[in-house]
Amino acid sequence: MWWRRLRYVLLLVALTSVATCPAAKRSCNAKNRAQEADDLLGYLADRVAAAIAATGRVPAAAAGPTPLPDCCEQGGVCAPDPTRWASPGWQALAFTIDDDHRYTYSYVPDPGGRSAVVRAVGDLDCDDVTSLYEVEIRIEPSGVRRRWTRKQPYE
Repeated sequence: MWWRRLRYVLLLVALTSVATCPAAKRSCNAKNRAQEADDLLGYLADRVAAAIAATGRVPAAAAGPTPLPDCCEQGGVCAPDPTRWASPGWQALAFTIDDDHRYTYSYVPDPGGRSAVVRAVGDLDCDDVTSLYEVEIRIEPSGVRRRWTRKQPYE
């Protein structure tokens, strides 16, 4: 008798987990894919900080948005292409992406040379809802400050 009840409980648990599994997988994939933007913007912010340490100013040449067209127009993933990163702005930051990626990157310096913004924009599931990651790098009397902004990070 107890086996029959246990069997129904186990069946209910199995059905519940099967029903939620696709949503959990999509969420996990989105979080893993979004890590790309955090990692690469952190690297770009480090490159800008190194330029500030060397020259006292942010690099003057703007770069991006790269790649264009965005990754959704290329099937959801952008293939590596070294020619995309050949502009003077990307060269000044020694920045290229040598693997598949899902975001469009840009570097926007302030004309005064005291701040810059590095940005990643992407649409991980290509549903026309984009996520935005930004790091503002600012030279202050106390040193170089970074301020992160993340809007709709898993879209």
